[in-house]
Amino acid sequence: MKVFVIAVLAMVALAKAQYCPQCNQWTRFYNKDNPKYIGDFELLSIHRYDNPNEICAEPEVVEARSTSGITGEVVSIGPDYGFSCINFLQDDDQCEDYAVRFCCRQGTPVCPIGFAWTAFYDRDNATETGDYETLSLIRKFHPGVCRSPRAIDVRVVSTGYDYRTAGESVCLCPSRGFTCQNVDQVDGQCEDYKIRFCCPT
Repeated sequence: MKVFVIAVLAMVALAKAQYCPQCNQWTRFYNKDNPKYIGDFELLSIHRYDNPNEICAEPEVVEARSTSGITGEVVSIGPDYGFSCINFLQDDDQCEDYAVRFCCRQGTPVCPIGFAWTAFYDRDNATETGDYETLSLIRKFHPGVCRSPRAIDVRVVSTGYDYRTAGESVCLCPSRGFTCQNVDQVDGQCEDYKIRFCCPT
């Protein structure tokens, strides 16, 4: 088990090229616990139980960030463990509240026998806060899209290439679809994306 005890010196904003070169799929941020009693425990096992099919079997990187922006605490963190902060280990005997997300290596999506790809959908444009190609929003306009896709395929609209070629920090999973938030990008602007779903035939 890869667990590291570190002093968090700054709010972590992982640059994918530096910290996660082989990972291409970040989960959303999870924040189940709070440090009211013993500390803050954002464990992989707990988040996987509460969010089935959202986190891959073997995350390669975990990112933790303080919800208040205050940092400088001693914590334990690892991709196959998650995150914990113990109150009595801190100078003031109190941890901050943290959220975590996990990064996974994903290959080209496969749509197995008995399933088929839908058409590509481009519901949103990357204006204002970002590009939101979520399953729930797409199903409002295209109710024929299945409720529980087996896989998703996301491409950059301008090139037609896989979303990973854009090198942007995004969140995607079959049960939710795809989101890209401008605030998470180095240049403050997401590309425009399109998505298709692998559904039962």
